[in-house]
Amino acid sequence: MQNFGSDRRQPARAGGLFVGLLALVAVLGMQGCATHSEGFRSIEQQAAIRNIPGAIKALDQFHATDLAKTDETLKYLNRGMLLRLQADYSKSNTEFDTAKSLIDKLEAISVAEQAGSALINEGVKAYTGDANEQLLLYGFKALNYLQLNDFDAAAVEARQFDIKQRLITEKYPEAKFISGAFVRYLNGMIYEAVGEPDSARIEFTKALEGYQSQSKFTNCGAPSALRADLARVEGKTPSRSKSSKRSRSKADSTPDATAALAEANGEVVFFLHNGLGPSLAENLIQVPNPVPGQGTSLLRIALPKFVERPLPVMRFELSSGGQSTNSEVAEDVNGLAKKSLEARLPGIQTRALVRLVAKNKLTADAKKRSEQAAKQNTGDLASMLRMSMGTIMDITATLTERADTRSWSLLPGNIQLARLALPPGTHDLKVSYYGVNGNLLSTREFKGVRVDAARKTFLSDYYL
Repeated sequence: MQNFGSDRRQPARAGGLFVGLLALVAVLGMQGCATHSEGFRSIEQQAAIRNIPGAIKALDQFHATDLAKTDETLKYLNRGMLLRLQADYSKSNTEFDTAKSLIDKLEAISVAEQAGSALINEGVKAYTGDANEQLLLYGFKALNYLQLNDFDAAAVEARQFDIKQRLITEKYPEAKFISGAFVRYLNGMIYEAVGEPDSARIEFTKALEGYQSQSKFTNCGAPSALRADLARVEGKTPSRSKSSKRSRSKADSTPDATAALAEANGEVVFFLHNGLGPSLAENLIQVPNPVPGQGTSLLRIALPKFVERPLPVMRFELSSGGQSTNSEVAEDVNGLAKKSLEARLPGIQTRALVRLVAKNKLTADAKKRSEQAAKQNTGDLASMLRMSMGTIMDITATLTERADTRSWSLLPGNIQLARLALPPGTHDLKVSYYGVNGNLLSTREFKGVRVDAARKTFLSDYYL
């Protein structure tokens, strides 16, 4: 009787394990049906038609399936961006603050998670963003504060950005090319606005150097006003008063009379989120097995590849009354994202190869055990399970090898900037958006914009 009871339980346990393994394979198969970028399309579509509440609802539904919380940082980054596009700047910064806290927390435990990704795939790591995404987070937080007219809070973000960039450069040597030029330029304007000309000078100088360095791999040079900004703040810095006169001639700055007139005016600084930025897709390649005696001779590696999406706006014109100015590209988000991926790819490929060699050996060992089990087949579930292990391991290895296509998808493709000097008072502004063929796409009006003497007023819009 005792032996009979044991015999009944053994196939039952084996059957349960067999069903469990098949269920695991099924789950992995469902996870493999679509990459992160593909699943994000409906959110982007809602944002493009300016249905921000609908986009936020779709975003929350999208992240409700993230049971492991590996995409939690992305949820807050994208919620913060959607709320920014909705002009809900205070709530946007609340979401961005949560994202910043998560990034700091997750980066502290990333070493342990990296070991997990070496066994399964890159996507099991909790997302913390690439270097440029992390730096842009500080810029968008500062812009939110500027549009809330809280210049002191924006200055706090500027100081935190400086610390963050130094940490990134130390931690990720391959990211040294990411200068944060755009955020440096913005920080210079912030420091000048809060009466810190020396800090502004440092930021404008670093911004100019950064733009010059980035021009090798982006479609973005230094904005035309940057050199004049630098010359102006150098003139306000006592230790730089003599050199500032030489800088003016080199920077082609305005004559003193014109500069005095500019001080009497205020200025509207207008930013455009143009299109949608970094999107990644999966690229499957085959490479020779470095350990050919173990498993197959060729290994299939899934790597992320950069997909550049078309930008709708070539330029925009900002006008009020009889005065107007054209936009310039202040940040080529796409160009920086592409360069960032190129810098990370060697490490991604190396980790994928190590991972696949390990999976391949496990699969080969399982197949040998399956072959041995087939020779000793007794027809029960335990034998079926042993014979199926090789196949199950093979399927599992294939399904779990997916590229990590996550990115901060709601970043703009580029950021355009226009600056328009206006006399103090209340003004109605018109923004005209032009496409790649020079055709007028649309116009938007911003009525009752207050402009103060010797102050900047910050505005923004988006065109997806």
